[in-house]
Amino acid sequence: MIVVTYLKEGMTDKDINIKSSTIEKGLELAKDFLGKLIFPTVEEVGLLISGNVRYLRFKNEVNILLKAREYVESKNITLKEIPIKILVPLLDQASLEDNETLQDKWAKMLVNMVDSKNNLQNQIFPYILSQISIEEFTELGELIKREKQHSEIRFELAEAIKQDQFSSKNETKKLRKEIDQIEQGGFRLDLEEYEATNLLRLGLVKQLPPKIYIEEFQTGGVDDLSERWHQIGAEYDPDDYGYRVTELGQKFILICEL
Repeated sequence: MIVVTYLKEGMTDKDINIKSSTIEKGLELAKDFLGKLIFPTVEEVGLLISGNVRYLRFKNEVNILLKAREYVESKNITLKEIPIKILVPLLDQASLEDNETLQDKWAKMLVNMVDSKNNLQNQIFPYILSQISIEEFTELGELIKREKQHSEIRFELAEAIKQDQFSSKNETKKLRKEIDQIEQGGFRLDLEEYEATNLLRLGLVKQLPPKIYIEEFQTGGVDDLSERWHQIGAEYDPDDYGYRVTELGQKFILICEL
């Protein structure tokens, strides 16, 4: 028998008249609906309304901890203690993750935090991972790869100029133009707008301002002594912008990889 207690100020149990059959019918309907929303089914995990959702979370925690243990042993990592204020929220949030790829990221994050060679213990990282989708994580990783390639091109250009390796100025201009395009315009994200906004919200990427286009104009000639004023017409394309990864974004991906 399920007992419902909902007493307002001045209300007694005599004022409440709810048939147990009505409640049980409601619970059956709720159970059937939940069974359509999750996998495994409610029958496997028990009646979620009574608190057995913890069973699903426990299985996820165990899976993540076993992955972390395997990484520690395979890489012969020397462990260090992790503060409870970091460990408890990490495991609590990780237990809600059903995606196996992201579970792997949780395991690697835990390993990096307990690795004595690292200094990556921070409460912000578990929070960020709990707020990000697999699509957003993947695109952030791709953005970092493009940032790395961009840095390599800049380094190669600087070295080539220093050693005077270019056979022509055109080759130098071509590389400079390629670098300037990234510096001024950034990279595109292959994400929906709300997904890109989420990465911005979390501080993992920054959005570059749109380019401003100014119409060309010409003043009077050298021999023209009259003073002329020209109104400059400027406009910008609100969609003409790109993204660059932040230091936080780089650290976040780093702590989720081994």
